[in-house]
Amino acid sequence: MKSRSLFIALMMAFTMCVSAWAASVRVTGNHVRLRLNPSLNAAIYTDSYGTPIYPSKGQVLSWTGYNSNGFYEVSFHGRTLWIHSSYARPVNQATASIPENVLITGNKVLLRVGPGQNYAPLSYYGERVHLNKGDILKCVGVSGDWWRVAYGNGYYYVSRKYARRY
Repeated sequence: MKSRSLFIALMMAFTMCVSAWAASVRVTGNHVRLRLNPSLNAAIYTDSYGTPIYPSKGQVLSWTGYNSNGFYEVSFHGRTLWIHSSYARPVNQATASIPENVLITGNKVLLRVGPGQNYAPLSYYGERVHLNKGDILKCVGVSGDWWRVAYGNGYYYVSRKYARRY
Protein backbone atom coordinates (compact mmCIF):
# COMPACT_ATOMS: atom_id res chain seq x y z
CA MET A 1 0.00 0.00 0.00
CA LYS A 2 2.86 2.39 0.78
CA SER A 3 4.46 1.76 -2.61
CA ARG A 4 1.16 2.56 -4.36
CA SER A 5 0.87 5.87 -2.46
CA LEU A 6 4.47 6.71 -3.33
CA PHE A 7 3.82 5.90 -6.98
CA ILE A 8 0.75 8.16 -7.06
CA ALA A 9 2.67 11.00 -5.37
CA LEU A 10 5.52 10.68 -7.88
CA MET A 11 3.12 10.68 -10.83
CA MET A 12 1.39 13.82 -9.51
CA ALA A 13 4.77 15.56 -9.09
CA PHE A 14 5.79 14.56 -12.62
CA THR A 15 2.51 15.88 -14.03
CA MET A 16 2.98 19.23 -12.25
CA CYS A 17 6.55 19.53 -13.59
CA VAL A 18 5.46 18.76 -17.15
CA SER A 19 2.64 21.32 -16.99
CA ALA A 20 5.08 23.93 -15.64
CA TRP A 21 7.09 23.52 -18.85
CA ALA A 22 4.05 23.84 -21.10
CA ALA A 23 5.16 26.81 -23.16
CA SER A 24 4.04 29.07 -25.90
CA VAL A 25 5.51 31.86 -27.96
CA ARG A 26 4.12 35.34 -28.55
CA VAL A 27 4.41 36.71 -32.10
CA THR A 28 6.31 40.02 -31.97
CA GLY A 29 5.99 41.27 -35.54
CA ASN A 30 3.48 41.95 -38.30
CA HIS A 31 3.21 39.69 -41.33
CA VAL A 32 5.51 37.09 -39.81
CA ARG A 33 5.97 34.14 -42.11
CA LEU A 34 5.46 30.66 -40.75
CA ARG A 35 7.54 28.00 -42.49
CA LEU A 36 6.96 24.33 -43.19
CA ASN A 37 10.50 23.48 -42.03
CA PRO A 38 13.08 25.24 -39.79
CA SER A 39 14.89 27.11 -42.55
CA LEU A 40 14.68 30.51 -44.21
CA ASN A 41 14.66 28.63 -47.51
CA ALA A 42 11.69 26.46 -46.52
CA ALA A 43 8.26 26.95 -48.05
CA ILE A 44 5.97 29.52 -46.43
CA TYR A 45 2.63 28.42 -44.95
CA THR A 46 -0.10 29.51 -47.41
CA ASP A 47 -3.76 28.97 -48.20
CA SER A 48 -4.87 26.89 -51.19
CA TYR A 49 -4.37 29.91 -53.50
CA GLY A 50 -0.75 30.41 -52.44
CA THR A 51 -1.46 33.46 -50.27
CA PRO A 52 0.62 33.49 -47.05
CA ILE A 53 -1.35 33.09 -43.82
CA TYR A 54 0.12 35.20 -41.03
CA PRO A 55 -0.44 35.02 -37.29
CA SER A 56 -1.44 38.32 -35.66
CA LYS A 57 1.10 40.42 -33.79
CA GLY A 58 0.79 39.51 -30.11
CA GLN A 59 -0.89 36.18 -30.87
CA VAL A 60 0.22 33.33 -28.62
CA LEU A 61 1.07 30.07 -30.37
CA SER A 62 1.52 26.71 -28.71
CA TRP A 63 5.24 25.84 -28.67
CA THR A 64 6.46 22.26 -28.47
CA GLY A 65 9.64 23.42 -26.75
CA TYR A 66 11.69 22.20 -29.69
CA ASN A 67 14.12 24.64 -31.34
CA SER A 68 16.09 24.10 -34.50
CA ASN A 69 18.22 26.39 -36.61
CA GLY A 70 16.94 29.54 -34.84
CA PHE A 71 13.28 28.50 -35.26
CA TYR A 72 10.56 27.48 -32.78
CA GLU A 73 8.27 24.58 -33.64
CA VAL A 74 4.69 25.80 -33.12
CA SER A 75 1.11 24.76 -33.70
CA PHE A 76 -0.98 27.07 -35.91
CA HIS A 77 -4.37 26.21 -37.43
CA GLY A 78 -3.84 22.60 -36.38
CA ARG A 79 -0.54 22.34 -38.28
CA THR A 80 3.01 21.96 -37.02
CA LEU A 81 4.96 24.90 -38.42
CA TRP A 82 8.11 26.91 -37.68
CA ILE A 83 8.55 30.57 -36.69
CA HIS A 84 11.93 32.28 -36.59
CA SER A 85 13.02 33.26 -33.08
CA SER A 86 13.57 36.86 -34.21
CA TYR A 87 9.79 37.23 -34.51
CA ALA A 88 8.58 35.36 -31.43
CA ARG A 89 9.33 35.42 -27.70
CA PRO A 90 8.86 32.36 -25.49
CA VAL A 91 6.30 32.66 -22.73
CA ASN A 92 6.38 29.99 -20.02
CA GLN A 93 2.87 29.64 -18.63
CA ALA A 94 4.26 28.89 -15.16
CA THR A 95 6.81 31.71 -14.85
CA ALA A 96 5.36 34.46 -17.06
CA SER A 97 7.55 35.86 -19.80
CA ILE A 98 11.19 35.95 -20.72
CA PRO A 99 12.94 39.26 -19.97
CA GLU A 100 13.68 41.62 -22.84
CA ASN A 101 17.38 41.82 -21.89
CA VAL A 102 19.89 40.30 -19.51
CA LEU A 103 22.71 42.11 -17.72
CA ILE A 104 26.06 40.34 -17.35
CA THR A 105 27.10 40.37 -13.68
CA GLY A 106 30.52 38.72 -13.90
CA ASN A 107 33.80 39.27 -15.74
CA LYS A 108 35.14 37.09 -18.55
CA VAL A 109 31.78 35.30 -18.84
CA LEU A 110 31.67 32.72 -21.65
CA LEU A 111 28.87 32.34 -24.18
CA ARG A 112 28.16 28.73 -25.08
CA VAL A 113 26.61 27.17 -28.16
CA GLY A 114 24.15 25.19 -26.02
CA PRO A 115 22.55 25.36 -22.55
CA GLY A 116 25.23 23.72 -20.40
CA GLN A 117 28.90 23.59 -19.53
CA ASN A 118 29.28 20.52 -21.73
CA TYR A 119 28.66 22.73 -24.79
CA ALA A 120 31.58 24.46 -26.49
CA PRO A 121 32.29 28.10 -25.69
CA LEU A 122 31.80 30.58 -28.51
CA SER A 123 35.07 31.49 -30.18
CA TYR A 124 36.26 33.42 -33.22
CA TYR A 125 39.50 32.39 -34.91
CA GLY A 126 40.41 30.23 -31.92
CA GLU A 127 39.86 33.00 -29.36
CA ARG A 128 37.06 32.54 -26.81
CA VAL A 129 34.47 35.29 -26.66
CA HIS A 130 34.22 36.80 -23.17
CA LEU A 131 31.53 39.11 -21.85
CA ASN A 132 32.17 41.59 -19.07
CA LYS A 133 30.22 42.97 -16.17
CA GLY A 134 27.70 45.54 -17.42
CA ASP A 135 27.26 44.09 -20.92
CA ILE A 136 23.58 43.90 -21.93
CA LEU A 137 22.25 41.29 -24.36
CA LYS A 138 18.80 40.70 -25.86
CA CYS A 139 17.22 37.62 -24.30
CA VAL A 140 15.17 35.30 -26.49
CA GLY A 141 14.58 32.35 -24.17
CA VAL A 142 15.43 30.25 -21.16
CA SER A 143 16.65 26.67 -20.97
CA GLY A 144 17.00 25.52 -17.38
CA ASP A 145 19.66 27.66 -15.72
CA TRP A 146 20.73 29.28 -19.00
CA TRP A 147 19.55 32.40 -20.80
CA ARG A 148 19.37 32.17 -24.60
CA VAL A 149 20.71 35.46 -25.94
CA ALA A 150 21.29 37.18 -29.26
CA TYR A 151 24.95 37.93 -29.93
CA GLY A 152 26.39 38.98 -33.28
CA ASN A 153 24.49 37.09 -35.96
CA GLY A 154 23.56 34.13 -33.77
CA TYR A 155 21.95 32.87 -30.60
CA TYR A 156 24.00 31.53 -27.71
CA TYR A 157 23.64 30.69 -24.03
CA VAL A 158 24.93 32.36 -20.89
CA SER A 159 24.66 30.87 -17.40
CA ARG A 160 22.08 32.50 -15.11
CA LYS A 161 24.83 32.47 -12.45
CA TYR A 162 26.54 35.31 -14.30
CA ALA A 163 23.58 37.26 -15.70
CA ARG A 164 20.28 38.62 -14.44
CA ARG A 165 17.08 40.11 -15.83
CA TYR A 166 17.46 43.65 -17.04
